[in-house]
Amino acid sequence: MTSPNIYQQAVRDIYEAIAGEAAVKTIKAQYNAIIEGKTSTHEADLYWEFTDGDITYKAVIQAKEQVGLGELFTFLRTVRDIPGQVMGVIVTQPVYQKDIKDMAANAGIILYELIAPVVQDIWEPVISNIQINVDKSWVKAAKEKVGLGDEPVQMNANPKYTFIYDERGNCLDSVQGVFDSYSRRRAAAGTGLQTVVHTFAVPVFLQTNHELVPLIKLDNITFDLEFVNVNQMPGEDMLASILNNILRYFGH
Repeated sequence: MTSPNIYQQAVRDIYEAIAGEAAVKTIKAQYNAIIEGKTSTHEADLYWEFTDGDITYKAVIQAKEQVGLGELFTFLRTVRDIPGQVMGVIVTQPVYQKDIKDMAANAGIILYELIAPVVQDIWEPVISNIQINVDKSWVKAAKEKVGLGDEPVQMNANPKYTFIYDERGNCLDSVQGVFDSYSRRRAAAGTGLQTVVHTFAVPVFLQTNHELVPLIKLDNITFDLEFVNVNQMPGEDMLASILNNILRYFGH
């Protein structure tokens, strides 16, 4: 059995995403479809029929590694033989010929162009569920010392610009720098979700926006770290783009 190329896989991902599409109501979604036209039956990698509540739309989606004028004419005959508000979609590599692009646009055919990914997967870190935890007892004592009581002391909320200082006020790092150090370590160690609790060997402090308590002691930083493959093409994103193009073409 031959493995699907990225264009065939993209169509499969689009098909799987249809089940979760809530912006319109799906009437029919068929993979490796046989479609009844006005004069004959037609094969398609994916057939999607849906309604916005007023109008029923039909999308005929094909995967093609390359698109020439011959393939475009053949596909256009298929699309025009199907009754109703029909849009053709070809998932393919980038098309640079102006005549093909112009013909597709005039005929109501979407050229969904994908750039083939590099052989090696590219994994990017995703940081979430960030908690910057201060030493509460230290902060309470520091506030009482200057008579602040329960008055809140604000810190910078952006990790990139939240700097970490030692007791003498020397800048040691930033919160973003802590994230980056774990990202570098984990890049070659797998892609599963990990919850990190980062502690410090020596007392460290964060800068505040309060003149009476300019620094407060930091206890630890916790966050979730996960690596995602940036070469993966989410089917939901591709489906949303196709849906928007169909509705726009028919003047929705």
